[in-house]
Amino acid sequence: MPARKKSSAGKPTKISPVRNENRGAGDKESAEYSEEVKRYHREYLRSLKTFEPPPAGFDPRKARDRELLSYGFPRRPHAERERRLYSLWQKAYSRPIKPIMARLKIDQVLLHRYRRGRRVRDGRFAPGGWGGIIAQTSDFGFSPPEPANTVYGEWMVPSMAPDFDNPNTAMTVGFWVGLDGSTNNQVLQAGTAATVTGENINYWAWFEWFPDPPVRITNFPIEPGDVITALVCAPQPTQGYVSMMNRQTGATTSIGIPPPAGISSLGTTAEWIVEGISADLPNWVIVGFHECTAGTKSHHMDLSHPSVTEISGATKDLTVAIAWQPNTVLVLWEGIR
Repeated sequence: MPARKKSSAGKPTKISPVRNENRGAGDKESAEYSEEVKRYHREYLRSLKTFEPPPAGFDPRKARDRELLSYGFPRRPHAERERRLYSLWQKAYSRPIKPIMARLKIDQVLLHRYRRGRRVRDGRFAPGGWGGIIAQTSDFGFSPPEPANTVYGEWMVPSMAPDFDNPNTAMTVGFWVGLDGSTNNQVLQAGTAATVTGENINYWAWFEWFPDPPVRITNFPIEPGDVITALVCAPQPTQGYVSMMNRQTGATTSIGIPPPAGISSLGTTAEWIVEGISADLPNWVIVGFHECTAGTKSHHMDLSHPSVTEISGATKDLTVAIAWQPNTVLVLWEGIR
């Protein structure tokens, strides 16, 4: 998520603090605001498209294009023009899968992110809360220029270290792939997250087209050691799409996402990111994003032009991000802010 700015027109905005002598009116105003937000969240969840699972024995590799579309599977990449994506697509569906119709709710943890500032990194304007690699579409010199509309990555859910010294402090981190957000105030993203509260650790999957709210997939359980794949697409500038798979369980699900009000995908960047969600950063030791690939309608994007961004602490960077050619991103944990 990029640094937050004022909400788009028509979206709820935060009510300013109310002075003590006007507390009664303030309570009423806050309650009205709360109800407005709840209504908006309900409407937003209804706007998301989920897909019924196909009949038993359905094989995406043998399905017709319209069947793939109907059941929410990613389109079949062209075998010649999109060789890398085609290979990954075939690999994904060469093993048994368990398609599920996603159950969704607003992600209240990610909704209330710690808002780190933005800073310059490698000559670019980058989020201070991101650690990872950004691929800038303009760096590839496509002629004519085209926006990035696809990004893919897979990673093993890292086993988070418990925090015995702070048993009542919740620390959250997110791992995701996405489009946009580095040079503009929107991002289409999907990934996993973990919250560490003392010895209690919670893991989940989520997606977001910011500035609309983040959404948790409640029936897509994940555990440390699971290999998660995430495909994020903007097949049209006003159409978002996310498909995720848990390689260990075979669970796979897809969601169609409408754009935020007044927003369309610009495709200026693709990212593979660890995001600091809370003020302090829990310890994941190291995470590797593998099979990293992105693309435009006509071109492939890789890690040959990497821009590094690090999560910034009070006195030092809290991550070390490495583009490990040709298609791996490593992000190491470096300490607590």
